[in-house]
Amino acid sequence: MSSLALRSDEKMISRCCKQVSLNKIGKILNISPDTSKRYLSYFEKTYLIHLISRYGTTNERILSPKKVYVCDLGIKYLFIGERDLGSYFENYIYMNIRNRRDIYYLHQNGVEIDFIPSDKILIESKYNSEMNEGQNKHFKSYPADKRVLINVFRQLDKLSEITS
Repeated sequence: MSSLALRSDEKMISRCCKQVSLNKIGKILNISPDTSKRYLSYFEKTYLIHLISRYGTTNERILSPKKVYVCDLGIKYLFIGERDLGSYFENYIYMNIRNRRDIYYLHQNGVEIDFIPSDKILIESKYNSEMNEGQNKHFKSYPADKRVLINVFRQLDKLSEITS
C-alpha cells in the first residue's frame, strides 16, 4: 500500500464522527478534491467507512459535508489508539442504528445533532458529558417524534428501544 493511501486512511479514520471536507482533505494530503472524492468512494465501497449526509433539502444533502463513521472500531483503534473516546461512543451508536433507513445528521444554526433517521427520532451521543445550552434548546424544540440522549454506557439499552 502506498504511503499516500496509508496517510489518507489515517486522515479518514481520524475524522471519524466529524464532517469531512473534500477540499480540506485534499489540502492536507496535497491532492485534488476530485482525488479526495475518489479515495472517499473507495473507502466506502470497501466497507472501511460509512458516510451520512446532512438532513435537509436535496441540495443540502448533496452539497453539505458528509460525516464519517468507521465500519470496524478495531481498525480505528489501530490507527489512532485511545484518543477521542467520545468518537468511539458515537461510532458505536451509529453501528447499532445503521440498519435503519436513511440516517442523517442534523446541522442548523451552528448546532449539530448526531443522528436523525427518516422516522424523525433525534439521537444525540455525549460520552460522559451533557449538551451545551444551544444544542439542548435545539434538541428539545426540533419537531421530532422521539428524542434520545445517550451519554453513559448504561443508557445504551435505549438503542434497542428504537431499533426494534
